[in-house]
Amino acid sequence: LFLYFSKGIFMILWTIRHTKPHNPENVCYGRLDFDVSPSFSEEYPKVLEAVKKNHVSPLQFYTSPLLRCKRLAEKVKDVVNLEPTPCIDIAEVNFGDWERQKLTEIEHSEMQAWKNNLRGYQFPNGESFHDVDKRVTKHLEYCLQQDKECLWVTHAGVIASLLHTYAGVPDEDFVEGKFAYATMTRFDFKQENGIWKATYEHVFEGIPMPPLEM
Repeated sequence: LFLYFSKGIFMILWTIRHTKPHNPENVCYGRLDFDVSPSFSEEYPKVLEAVKKNHVSPLQFYTSPLLRCKRLAEKVKDVVNLEPTPCIDIAEVNFGDWERQKLTEIEHSEMQAWKNNLRGYQFPNGESFHDVDKRVTKHLEYCLQQDKECLWVTHAGVIASLLHTYAGVPDEDFVEGKFAYATMTRFDFKQENGIWKATYEHVFEGIPMPPLEM
């Protein structure tokens, strides 16, 4: 780690997206607390292998409190020798009234409003992705005050928020829908003129998922 920090890197943040959730009806889910898929036993060992291969050694370990993340975090803890702490700030976006609906059945005007403003649209009785940015930033700033290496088991919306806020990915590039299950990403954070910025690398490309139907 000394090599990295001598290059001006202040903190390494590892993020792991959850594995495939049990969603047989293929409905919209954000805060819906789906358990992991029956294929979990085949999926999580690949994540543990990636954690070992990349010598992940966090001093802080957080997980979304949703089951699909907690199940994976419980497996990862045995590799990193650290108990995960649940954190609601790194939970997935709240899709509000869209939760448990098929995207193909959402009212056309609502779907069009979202397509016109993918990250800024406020889901009815839910959040926007900009709301996610605010809470992710809050928790990241806390982590930056603590230790030099951190691990989050979290969701696509949270990982995308880090890319948009700190790694220069524009809002127009809606990466939220592009992450494979179990994608593992390394973020290197440092300050430039008083502003936190990050470079990133997807060190494990994860388990392919079908494209969104909408």
